[in-house]
Amino acid sequence: MITPDTDSAPSLAALYLKRINFIGDCAPTLANLQKLQFLHATHIPFGNTASFLGQAVPLDLEYLQHKLLVQNREGYCFEQSLLIQQALTELGYHAVNRLGRVYFMATPSETPAQSHLVTIVQVDGEDYLYDPNFGGMSPTAPLSLNRIGQTQQTPHEPYRFIPVNESGLAPQTLTGMHYMLQAYVLEEWINLYAFNPTQPVAANDVKVANWYISTSPESLFTQHLIMAIATPDARINLMDNTVKIHNREGTTQRVLETVEDFARFFEQRLKIVRGRVDYEVLVGKTKQVTATARSED
Repeated sequence: MITPDTDSAPSLAALYLKRINFIGDCAPTLANLQKLQFLHATHIPFGNTASFLGQAVPLDLEYLQHKLLVQNREGYCFEQSLLIQQALTELGYHAVNRLGRVYFMATPSETPAQSHLVTIVQVDGEDYLYDPNFGGMSPTAPLSLNRIGQTQQTPHEPYRFIPVNESGLAPQTLTGMHYMLQAYVLEEWINLYAFNPTQPVAANDVKVANWYISTSPESLFTQHLIMAIATPDARINLMDNTVKIHNREGTTQRVLETVEDFARFFEQRLKIVRGRVDYEVLVGKTKQVTATARSED
């Protein structure tokens, strides 16, 4: 395991390993990459409290390190994938970021924006998708890009990559994309997102995409509170004030109503220390959102 010099601050990689409770040798092998992704998905929650509450979402690495690894907060894809790329690079992997278009629960009539950021990692000459930050459908194991069309098992759902022209979507909605990631859910393959693993990402493209996602009134991440984390045998998802826990036996659901309900859920389920989130403000905003939704029904 990486250990910092006694006279210096811990490296980002050392903080990352500590945050996800990675113990033991951390050589850049496939076995360790698999362990890293599973631990990330079960220790660092996906979430958007900042954009939901109208706060800024900075992407500078020092801020991300402090928020996600020191304060033990949540983050969404742009925050987490930028941090992941740097941590894996420090651990000796060849890791790069790529932008993707999201098609989960959608059949667009035109090309959606590139609103998802992933990490591609090369191990022993083979490329893998390392993406533990796609909310409630995050893969919990690396997925090989050498196995197009083949089912790949993870500790949770099976996944596969297919060419985008086999996704069932109109060609004009898939501009610039090569592969679609699908998950097998309720005996059906569903589209999640598409990307081009060979297309480099410009830092300014990430900044613009993050600015839109975190500030646009049309963005899902300004309209709704979305939180998610995996456990070894389940997925825990929050949309506004409704918690759903999915496991092999089925789905249970409950509604968070009070400040204490939210605080307990964030601390016990999402592992976020009390004091990191203003639950009074969060509850007030979610009540506005749910009241508006009821009035529109």
